[in-house]
Amino acid sequence: MTHPTTLTALEAIDALAAGHLSAVELTRAYLERIGDVGLASNAFLHLDTNGALDAAHASDLRRANGTSYHPLDGIPLAVSDNIEVAGMPLTAGMATRRRRIAQSDAHCIAKLRRAGVVILGKLNLDEAGFGSRGDNPHFGACSNPYGSDHSSGGAASGAAVAVALRLCALAVAVDGLGSLRVPAAFCGVAAFKPSHSRVSQRGLISVSQRLDQVGPVARSCNDLSVVFQQISGVDALDAQSRTVPLAHIERDPRRLTIGVIAELAAQGIAIDVIESFRQSVERLRGLLPIQDPIAFNDYDFGHKRCAAQLLCAAEMNLVHADDLATQPENFSGHLREQLAAAARAGAVDLIAAEQRLDLARLKARRIFSVVDVLLTPTAPVAAFAWGTETPEHIADLSSFADFAGLPALSVPMGNLNGLPLGLQLVGPRGSDLQLLALGERIEAVLGRAATPPAQDAGGTRRTAYPGRGIIG
Repeated sequence: MTHPTTLTALEAIDALAAGHLSAVELTRAYLERIGDVGLASNAFLHLDTNGALDAAHASDLRRANGTSYHPLDGIPLAVSDNIEVAGMPLTAGMATRRRRIAQSDAHCIAKLRRAGVVILGKLNLDEAGFGSRGDNPHFGACSNPYGSDHSSGGAASGAAVAVALRLCALAVAVDGLGSLRVPAAFCGVAAFKPSHSRVSQRGLISVSQRLDQVGPVARSCNDLSVVFQQISGVDALDAQSRTVPLAHIERDPRRLTIGVIAELAAQGIAIDVIESFRQSVERLRGLLPIQDPIAFNDYDFGHKRCAAQLLCAAEMNLVHADDLATQPENFSGHLREQLAAAARAGAVDLIAAEQRLDLARLKARRIFSVVDVLLTPTAPVAAFAWGTETPEHIADLSSFADFAGLPALSVPMGNLNGLPLGLQLVGPRGSDLQLLALGERIEAVLGRAATPPAQDAGGTRRTAYPGRGIIG
């Protein structure tokens, strides 16, 4: 019999509906796998075994009584630990928040609970959700499932690692500067960042209200849409939330106009990544009408990156003001330096940074006046080795969508020396469902990433991971 954790979320939904599997059986399978494989991966910071089994039992009762009404009912899901889940820790990956417990659910979590999902626990992330390594100085590293001596990316490393290792069917995390899509690309899974303001930010430990957006991660692109549609919608209590009309979905990809990013080498993209991207584009030409490359020689990635980092650090000074005043020693030296530099910046510097990011919106308008979808690599490099410097441009390609408020999808794009790569689809604001529909077609051509070497058919761990264990 197929091990329950090998099922995609949609396959598990079908198995539950057909009575071939119960929610309790599915949840137990994931909990057992976390015990066998997950603890060493350090993907989870908190595991709620009893709560998950209680939720699964309630789901089975609803299905038996004919009152189950949502496809996600009974599906095990995990949550990045900068999103509120009532009764669970809310560390945001910070030592200052180690003992904090969320008193309520984030808006998106409340909507998922109404759908009947089974919440397994909270996931590791970079300190404060602000980083690109997957190496938390307080809770330990989340290594790449394809090579324990390599980074899983950041900041939502735990979400990507947990999904790749089959520790949960689905995960939700926050994408700011590509902080969900880059780990997904490094770990060989799919992730989606919705149009900005489409999903409420209420209940997040914010890095940047301008950039943050909750999105799903899954082993198959097909699974993302059902989560996106459940968590999206206007929240009257979130000042950032507003109506984003969803565009018509064109089911025939040949009727879309597809652009690809030009000047790849000039943007610092590694030669091997360029070659993999070129090969993927060639494989897709039978499916997609790919147009002339879209030039980015008028867009300074480095200037935008510095502007965004300044704005994020400035906002985090406000979010963490009390802890900075009372326990500055519990911030890592690196984060403390970033916050201090932003605190010294003047109002003119901050306004200038905002204006730099506004240029991304203008660039997006020019691009999507001539194409419907833009294809790029998700990241300019494959996962980098521990002990090496984080490439400063690691989020340049992914952050363009954040700066412009656009939806963006990352799907697997083969691998480089055994390490996964990601293909990114970016569309105009409101084209969320179009990107997801197109991503399903692209995944059918390019395929999903291979099973990580840390797994085997029975789910026994063969690779060691650095970590510090579950905290509660």
